[in-house]
Amino acid sequence: METSILFVYLLPHPSHVGFANSIDAEYWHYHHYFNYGRFPKIFKSFINGLLLPGYDVYFCEGGAPLAPAFIKKLVSRKGIIIELIADETFMMIKKTPHEMKGTFIWYVNAVHRIEAEYINGAIAVSKLAKETAEPFLSIPIRVSHPYIEDSMYRRLGHISPDVTGHNIISVGYGKAAKGMDILVKAFETVKKEIPDVDLYVIGRGHPLEWNNIKGVHVLGYVEDLVPYFKQASLYVQSSRADTFPVATLESLWAGLPTIVSENTGTKEVVEKLGNEFVRKATVQDIAQGILYYFGLSSPMKQELSQEAKEISKKFNSREMCEMFKREFTLLLREIKG
Repeated sequence: METSILFVYLLPHPSHVGFANSIDAEYWHYHHYFNYGRFPKIFKSFINGLLLPGYDVYFCEGGAPLAPAFIKKLVSRKGIIIELIADETFMMIKKTPHEMKGTFIWYVNAVHRIEAEYINGAIAVSKLAKETAEPFLSIPIRVSHPYIEDSMYRRLGHISPDVTGHNIISVGYGKAAKGMDILVKAFETVKKEIPDVDLYVIGRGHPLEWNNIKGVHVLGYVEDLVPYFKQASLYVQSSRADTFPVATLESLWAGLPTIVSENTGTKEVVEKLGNEFVRKATVQDIAQGILYYFGLSSPMKQELSQEAKEISKKFNSREMCEMFKREFTLLLREIKG
């Protein structure tokens, strides 16, 4: 008898959709009954949980989608919950930075702790995501990484970036988790040492006032990132909490040496470039990392560019979806005993 799987999601990442498809899951949106209506989240979660259809397995993407599956299991005592640890939920339970306490209020973290007791197994998108969840989950956890979308993967593979220049790029929404404010302040320090350096901030929600800082360019949402990767010399992800940002995989596959914070899940990939490319999420240390890289010789930068491509080559949809399906199957087998 086949196992029925329901993918419960809110804002599905393309990789997570690919994961769900690889295990033949059906789909259930968090706003299924509410059409994005502005109801209290606790109300939506409760109603969704009561009306969630019966499935053998609920595969939940992150914190919000876990809530209805938790309610369903609490009421029916049936179903296996497998959590995809792909957001900051458990990182925030462990330690919530001051800048993020407005989103991850103490009672939100308390609710997530309760829900965690009903999870049967989990797949984390990075070693960091797994490590931050382990103190709160006494269940089997496996790791499976996201990937670069096919069209982007094909295009980025042909890029040879200008690594001899002084153009920094960073991509991400204007959330405190991404730590873009840290990068902007670090950039101001770097600008004093390297007058012709420029920083291109891509993504919605960033303060336009940053444009008043000499050398900073706030571009907002960009439809096509490829030209920006091509013209860049360095990518920086100074996140306060980031489980496995695909933008850093894209930068590496574009041949861009990439600096990430120690709170960024892709550090397990980036550290292969050298320990100097994994920094603390502080203004001073990010600045030091940038200055270190720009101080390298041109041949060394070219060598790092080739190494970036090599270490990111495997992050394509075929290999990562195969990896996910294998890990999911083994996890389910372990849960069932």
